[in-house]
Amino acid sequence: MPPSRRRNENLRALLAEARWTQAALARTVNALAAEIDLDLNYDRTAVAHWLSGTRPAPPVPELIAEALSRRLGRSVSPAATGLAGEPSTPAGGRLPLSDLPVGSALTELCSMENDPARRAAARMVPYREAELARAAAGSADRGRVPAVPRGERDAGDDLGVVRLAVRFYSASFDAHGGRRARSALAVYLADDIAPLLRERESHQPRRGLLVEASRLSFLLARMYQDASVHGLAQRHFTTALRLAEESGDATARAVVLRGLSAQALALGHRRIALHAAEAAAATRASEGPARAFLLSQLAVAQAACGLHRVARESLDRAERALTTGERAGTAEPFTSYSAGSLEFQSADVLRYTGDLPAARTALANSLAHRSAGDHRGMALSHAQHAEILMGLGHVEEACASWNSFLDHYVQLRSGTADLATGRLRQLLTPFRKLPVANAVLHRAFAVTSLSQHS
Repeated sequence: MPPSRRRNENLRALLAEARWTQAALARTVNALAAEIDLDLNYDRTAVAHWLSGTRPAPPVPELIAEALSRRLGRSVSPAATGLAGEPSTPAGGRLPLSDLPVGSALTELCSMENDPARRAAARMVPYREAELARAAAGSADRGRVPAVPRGERDAGDDLGVVRLAVRFYSASFDAHGGRRARSALAVYLADDIAPLLRERESHQPRRGLLVEASRLSFLLARMYQDASVHGLAQRHFTTALRLAEESGDATARAVVLRGLSAQALALGHRRIALHAAEAAAATRASEGPARAFLLSQLAVAQAACGLHRVARESLDRAERALTTGERAGTAEPFTSYSAGSLEFQSADVLRYTGDLPAARTALANSLAHRSAGDHRGMALSHAQHAEILMGLGHVEEACASWNSFLDHYVQLRSGTADLATGRLRQLLTPFRKLPVANAVLHRAFAVTSLSQHS
């Protein structure tokens, strides 16, 4: 006769402390699973089973712990919920990377991508609100550190090679999305960059190499974010932040905080996204295009939190900073910021303030400034443009913009673009009796099916 399960009084007490119903916990766990591209459909009966002693399979205990941590405002471990024992050795996705030197942490984290035994577990790491809060708070007093001198050659010819890699992977992300070249970048960071950092630990200066390593880690984080693997993306952003902090380059650190803010905002964590954007914009060393890059995200986060007037002011400051940068004539990744990208951010601000006609104009300007090879930027701009047109009641114009979105979508492997096709179907299905809408729906089904099987 099998032993009877023991009721989970730990979880019951935590639910009572959180003042949550069983259904509320189930809904939150489902939402956290979506943040890591996992489709769960729990309801109150699943929670009842957990309370009766059933233990769900990983990563559900970690998702439950994260849900309760957010609700209670303190750290709750899976063991504290009664749903998992404390492991003697950390699982692949929960390595204490902060305890390792940054070069070793980089190797450990990036090697997961190409290790099938650890990759699946690593991709199921929950997105953690508290980790972003710590990153933003930890950078509050570090805004006055000078940037790396532009001519620095602290790693000899190696630094030039790494800068070429930054340009290559940045261009690949813009052209093809986050699901292409990601494994190659992870290998490059683990097998080339991390050993180079360890080799030069006792050599000073090496600031330029640390900055470029931070930029590559930032790009890898964005690739995971674009693939909707947000927990692992956050770990790469955190590693990029450590590299930037070790370099002493305030602007490099601010760029990573800006990325963390954008990720948090996309996931609906508006207040924490604002805190991170404020910490990024407080950096004194950034100017020109870098300043515009930071201020544009601050404007979007402020608008998302209902601070519409100050959001417009931040946007105006971003536009002035970009104008200064355009006169300077720089065009490298991380040292330039395009007018098309700023107009895209402007459209987001205007959507939050409810000014759809102005947002439509901003997106049209964004499209006019983007290069044809920027398939990801063009696709997402056309998709947002179409959504705004639908909100204004212009269905046929929206269909034309969605057709343009699909022209670029076929060049991409991007979870963000996949989500845009989902919104396309949701918004156009009620109009499927219109021939133009029906044609777009059929085309969207065809191209997404082809993308999933390519």
